[in-house]
Amino acid sequence: MFAVRKLFTANAQVLKNVAQTRNMSVIATPARNKITKGEMFALISAMVVGWSIVPCWVLVNIKNYRHKE
Repeated sequence: MFAVRKLFTANAQVLKNVAQTRNMSVIATPARNKITKGEMFALISAMVVGWSIVPCWVLVNIKNYRHKE
């Protein structure tokens, strides 16, 4: 009983001394460099295509997934 309690207290002390504490703050400000409408369109298009690839692949191949041999 005492050995287990001693183990927990020693472990807590080690974690308190070794573990890093993080102090973060976030400051939201407007962008320094604006991007063009073309770049914005390209980025949005890339994100939409990236998000849609897997669901579209599944829908196109759904017959293969349902087919049982």
